[in-house]
Amino acid sequence: MKKISYTLFYCFLAIGLTAQINSDLANLTATLLGDTPIEEDLQELCDQYGGRVTGTEANAKAVDWGLRKFIDAGVAAQKESFKIASLWVENSTIAEVSGTTNFTPKVVAKYFSKSTPKDGITAPIIDVGYGTPEDFAKAGDAVKGSFVLVENDLCLDVDGLFTEYANAAKADALAAKAGAIGIINMASRPKKLLYRFIASDGYDHGLINLVMGREDAKRCQRILRADGKLDFSATLDVAYSGEQTSHNVIAEIKGYEKPDEVVIIGAHLDSWGLGTGANDNGCNVAMMIDIARQMVKMGVKPRRTIRFALWNGEEQGYFGSQAYTQLHQGELDQHIMKMSVDIGSGAIIGFFTNGRPELAKVTKEVMKPIAGLGANSVLDIPIVGTDNFDFMLEGVGNLVASHKPFNYGQNYHAASDTYDKVDLEQLKRNSAIVAAVALGYANLPDWKVNWQRQSRAEIATEIVEKHNLEFSMRMFGVWKSWVDGSRGRKE
Repeated sequence: MKKISYTLFYCFLAIGLTAQINSDLANLTATLLGDTPIEEDLQELCDQYGGRVTGTEANAKAVDWGLRKFIDAGVAAQKESFKIASLWVENSTIAEVSGTTNFTPKVVAKYFSKSTPKDGITAPIIDVGYGTPEDFAKAGDAVKGSFVLVENDLCLDVDGLFTEYANAAKADALAAKAGAIGIINMASRPKKLLYRFIASDGYDHGLINLVMGREDAKRCQRILRADGKLDFSATLDVAYSGEQTSHNVIAEIKGYEKPDEVVIIGAHLDSWGLGTGANDNGCNVAMMIDIARQMVKMGVKPRRTIRFALWNGEEQGYFGSQAYTQLHQGELDQHIMKMSVDIGSGAIIGFFTNGRPELAKVTKEVMKPIAGLGANSVLDIPIVGTDNFDFMLEGVGNLVASHKPFNYGQNYHAASDTYDKVDLEQLKRNSAIVAAVALGYANLPDWKVNWQRQSRAEIATEIVEKHNLEFSMRMFGVWKSWVDGSRGRKE
């Protein structure tokens, strides 16, 4: 009889806990869909602090802003410092086209572009089409000592972005091998919209690397293909400095039962300086703050600790999230799941589970309560290019939110990435989805957590080799650090 009484007690206790978990989830998602300060936070971040390049004063002020927002919401939070190897900031780039015709094109330098001498540099422009090996072979010896003009198709979505990254990585290597002094990348956006992303070989890049307004680049291309001759003059003033200290913002809500087990969700605070970093990635920074704020306000108590991260140094190579994995190395075995949200404000339709089939099943399950919000897709392929990366290389189960394109690709890293481009209503729905998945993982019963942190050998075979990640990692300048062991799990 006593045994039956204990059994009934634990059954009623389990039912009560399940009811509370379900109630927390329903109330939290309803609150996030309602009237919250998320829009005001985003507007303040974008309009008051603008582009937030890691290492700049604007970035440091944005870090303090994020910390203050968490603390004002009653969330325990702190700054965690880390080092970046170098600061690169474009002060100005001046360019002129001369020869068959003379005009002033719109240009911007890529991150890590080599600077020019103070009085500038002038050299012929050579058309190399899309920058394929065949194109460079056709151009021949004319490439040496010249600027090569590389064509790009229009970028319409995220797939277009990755195509551009991949093509640029190949063209960069071929141009360097052929002895070019610089690369002029035809912008993939119309109306002379300029944008910036990182040169594929990072700190080791040795070329002058520019993006030219699409219409100006097309004009050059037409003249060259009509047997005209053009020279390009560039004066690039870049501020370089040595090692810099930067900061992540880390906040948390302690788990009531398993405080040492961690579910961490995050978005990167830094952005490029052309626009104000709204869709990339201020909107999701505001999301992290709002989810934490509403959890505290409603008294939500997760079983496991939920951490909220505002990462820094993402655009330069995910340096902030890498630093977190190094600083918290002793805790990573207890990190159940890490989620990155970094593809704008288009509708979240599900999650990438990054080569971890064990997580795919669980993710489908925790999305069920919010299926009406449109999130039900799971793609079990690894993503290289955002702050999940170092967690993946450390063997920690990780997710990346998968979004509908909306207007992300067209405004990516561009002067047009501003507050007015964010889908504010969808951002609220995305917040509810992210909160539900995070809380779902935090409240999982132990028997459903049937995955462990992978070893380096498992990461190498089951993630890197199985999914052919070498080219993607080279494209983002992170292959070398994986191979030499400075990045990723040591054993």
